[in-house]
Order: sequence, then C-alpha cells, then structure tokens
Amino acid sequence: MSKLQESIKLGEFRVLEETLSVDDTKEMPTPIRAKYVLEDNVVYLYKDNGTKERIGSLEYWNRVKKFRTDKRAQLSTTIEHAKDLLSCGLCDQHKNSTALLNIVLTNRCNLRCWYCFFYAEKTGFVYEPTMVEIRKMINAAIRLNGYAPPIQLTGGEPTLREDLSEIIKLCRNVGSSHVQLNINSVEPGVGYYLDPETAVKKVRKWKEAGLNTIYTSFDGIDPKINFKNHYETPFALEAYSKAGINSTVLVPTVFKENLREVPKIVKFAAMHTDKGIKGVNFQPISIVGSTPKEREKLRVTQSDVLDELKVFGLKIDDWYPIPAVDVLADIVGGDKNHVHFYNNEKCGVASYAYVDGDKLHSITDFVDADKFLEDLDKIDRSVLHKASFALSLVPKMIQTRDLRKSLAKKIHKYIIKDELPNGVRISNMLDEIIEKGNYSALGEFHQHFLFFGMMHFMDPYNYDINRVQRCCIHYGSPDGRIIPFCTYNVFPNVYRDVILKENRIKDTNLENKLKKEEKKKSRYVAEFRHKIGEVKNSDVYKSYYRGLL
Repeated sequence: MSKLQESIKLGEFRVLEETLSVDDTKEMPTPIRAKYVLEDNVVYLYKDNGTKERIGSLEYWNRVKKFRTDKRAQLSTTIEHAKDLLSCGLCDQHKNSTALLNIVLTNRCNLRCWYCFFYAEKTGFVYEPTMVEIRKMINAAIRLNGYAPPIQLTGGEPTLREDLSEIIKLCRNVGSSHVQLNINSVEPGVGYYLDPETAVKKVRKWKEAGLNTIYTSFDGIDPKINFKNHYETPFALEAYSKAGINSTVLVPTVFKENLREVPKIVKFAAMHTDKGIKGVNFQPISIVGSTPKEREKLRVTQSDVLDELKVFGLKIDDWYPIPAVDVLADIVGGDKNHVHFYNNEKCGVASYAYVDGDKLHSITDFVDADKFLEDLDKIDRSVLHKASFALSLVPKMIQTRDLRKSLAKKIHKYIIKDELPNGVRISNMLDEIIEKGNYSALGEFHQHFLFFGMMHFMDPYNYDINRVQRCCIHYGSPDGRIIPFCTYNVFPNVYRDVILKENRIKDTNLENKLKKEEKKKSRYVAEFRHKIGEVKNSDVYKSYYRGLL
C-alpha cells in the first residue's frame, strides 16, 4: 500500500480530485499517481511517493472549480501520444490551442537572477535562432492551430539582439495580430538615463515594427528585494511611454520574501497608468532552473497572492480562472479558427479593476459577470447543442454575426452600474468588444480598467498532467515541435536544455562575438549601478516612487 493510500485509509485527508504527477525524486520525468486532498481548509497535492505540496486555500479551490471546462480544441497534429511526458510536441492528447507562442530569441542575458529558468552562464553555449528558424517555428504553430497565434518574444534577454525590430516585423508579417516582448527593462532603462533620445528612438523602432505590449519583470518596490530592476524601471517606463508604447504589463515573480510587496506593486501600477501600464501579471515562483530547491522557504500559491490583494477590497469572487471565458471567446472568435481558453481551471486567474485615485473598483461592481458567464454557459450547453442540426443549415458567418448582435443586446441586463466615475459607459465598451471581437475594441476597455492576472507555472513538486494537457502557452522549437510551457521548462534535460544545445550557434567566431557583446552589456548595467546616488536624486526616479518608499 502506498503512503497516499495509507493516509487516505486512515482518514487523514478528504480526496478532492485525482490526477497524474511526476516523481520528483527521479531525474527523468516519470508519471506517478497523485490526489488533491483537503486538510484543515488547505488543498494539497499528495503523491504516491509521499510528496505533499501546498496548492492553496479551500476558498480559492472552490472558486476556480466553478469554471472548469470539458471542451477540447481540434489541433492538426501528427504526433501520437507514445510515452508520458517524453513525447510532447503537441501530441494528439493535447486539448487546447495556442493562446501565446513563446519564441526564445537568445539564452544570453545581462543579469544573473537566482530564480532564472535559463541560467545562461551555466550552459556554456549560445543559442540564438536565425530569422529562418524563427519563421519555421511560427509556421509550425500556424499549421497546428489553423491561425497565427499571438507571440511573445522571450529569452534570456531579447533586447541583446540587434535585429529585434526585424524579428517583430517578421511576426506581424506572418499574420500574428499581437506581439509582446518579455524583457527585464534594464537595458532600455539604463539607456534612457544615459541618453534619452537614443533610447526612445530604439524603442520606437520596436513600436513601428509592430510591437503591441511590453511584458516586463518587476518584483517589488523595495530595492533590496527588487535587485533586478528597481532603479532602471522608472527610466524604462519613460522610454516606452515617449516611444508610443501604450501597453506595458508588470510581471512580478512572487516568492515569500516579496509577497508583502504585492500591494505596493499594485499601487505603483495604478499610479502610472498614464505611462502605459495596463496590468500586473503575478507569477508565483516555480522551483525549477537555478531556483534553490527550498520549497518551504520560497513557495507562494495563487491564493496567497489573492489574500494580499484583499486589502484593495478585491474579494475571491472578483477573480476568474481562464476557462471562465471559454464560451465568450468562441463567440467573439466567430467562424474562423481562433484562440481558445480551454485551460485547466488551476492554471491562472484574472480580474479587472477601475482605478479611482487610491481606490480600486472591481469589474464586478459594474457588471454581474458571474451571472452573465453562467447564463452563457447554459446557452452553450443546452440551446446551441439541441439546435445543432438547425444551425448546421445556416451559414457559419450568419450564425456568428447574429450571435454577436444578440449577445451584445443581452449583456446590458447584466450591467449593475453603467457609468464609470469618469463618465464613460460600460455598455458602449462591451458592445464594441463583442460585436467587433478584435484587439482595438479590447484596447479601449484597457484604457479604463487595469488588468490583474496570475499564472502559476508548475515545477516537479506540483506538476499535474491534466493541467499540461490544457496548456495554452507554448514554446516554438527549431525542430518544428510546439511544446507546453511547463513541460518545456520543468524538464530541461528532456526539452529546453536539449533543444537549445542541439540548435546552438556552432560558428565559434560568432559565438565569441555574442559573448563579448553580452559582457559589454553587463558592464553597461554595472556602470549605471555605480551612479545610484545620482539616480535616486533624479526627477524621474522620485516621481515614479513617490509615497511608496
């Protein structure tokens, strides 16, 4: 009898759900039975090998389980499920399409963060795909999904590539409607402080090439905790704003030491929406890569972050897991292949809030979102399914057009308070979003509401194969495979490191040149840090951190 079975037999736990995980005691990923169990109003993942990992509060669990989905996307994959965890590609067992395609542009970086997935200095080689390889990765995702997905250019540190603007342009030219850049903002920040005109000109090239959003690390207000970019961020945000970037998302990696910084990060974002900050996407730490395997010391869950945000009046019922909007996305997506949100409900949560000075007003203060989504789900499960034969006789375009118009009219009855404090009407914005179903309509909404999201990427201790099967954030690989985020990073000895090494730069002269450039950029950062006294006295620094330090 396993340790898990013995504990359940003794009545120590209440079993909530069964799944498969991985045996974290073995080097190679090996499936192992696991159960989500309840103990003292806390949910744990308990494995057959005895590993017990905290998942979150029962309050959080009950909220996300309300929105689980059984839907499945149809992917054009030729990869058959052969071996658990060793045949991701995506295989025929995958149930979700690509909502965001990650393209690793380099494994070089100008920082050495202790929690990094990539730890470039330990690899001993340089990975930097060519334009041809990048196009190949995007085309593979197009073939798999039937559409060009939104793309995130990531690394390493993508700003180390001199051809970044050309890469952004390539992504747009192949049809991607949204391109975002995942960076640490150190180079743009240092550049703006030393030479504002040149820095703005560089960022403007990204914008003109088609960049939509900058996704930047930001781990807190305290400079001792946010060692990464506390000093550089204000100057980087100035560069982005002046270059015309009107969509920047702060991305804090949250661990126990900076959990208390969460409310201050939100205040920072709310204070600077005029500089293009449109959201905060929290990422509870994933204990992989160079992160110390000190789970008790580091572990933070989604519910921990939600508890910190209650100080703003945001309740657990103000948060929605990704599949909460699966039906809405299908209707807005219309008759063409589109992004689905058929994720596992435990992957992430999100909400919106209106910024009113020092106060935040949840979207649920204005719209009865729960009732709207509940009714939408009922329609999807009953009326549309029962009328499937009749609908099959009607052209798809007419179906989706009429559904959108009907939905736009019906949504008004769910509005609790139509007028925002600034006089803008919610009803007008929602009509635009549903009827047009494009990023420009969503952009108008983001002008008035701040986005809050959270994605808890997994590690060997909380790995859940059911979650991986519904992953929508995928990595492109030069070998043509499209791989789920958590599979790619949690098992580097099977996926990430193996793929990067096999496709590393083999031209010794080029490799040495790129390594020298990386060291030069690192010295550039070090020089800036020697001027901290001057930096702290600058108007830009003071204005961004006023009242927070």
